[in-house]
Amino acid sequence: MHPTDHYSPNQQPVRPERTFLPDAELQVEATIASLKQHVEEVRQREVKRTRGRLGELSRIQENAIESLSRGIIDHILNTPIAILRASCGNNHVLVAIATVHRIFNLGDGLLQDRLV
Repeated sequence: MHPTDHYSPNQQPVRPERTFLPDAELQVEATIASLKQHVEEVRQREVKRTRGRLGELSRIQENAIESLSRGIIDHILNTPIAILRASCGNNHVLVAIATVHRIFNLGDGLLQDRLV
């Protein structure tokens, strides 16, 4: 018999599913938000530059460029975001955050105090 078997479903004790620094999830989510904002700014700048070289585009062509560029960004960000979220459950969360900040040149505002 498992120790929690005697509890009713509404009385199950709260058990932490993972261990992490108290604000690790907040730092990870802030890093993800910063990463998404950074790549979106790059995407918009490059789409604007490309549109300038292509001349007049139809609405279908505009939508195709938007869809293509967003799809590329989503694929690029998928792995770093998954790794960041997975790192919340281990002791390497600050290393993962610092690595993403370094690779994508996001600065180190969140980590300055923690990694010194």
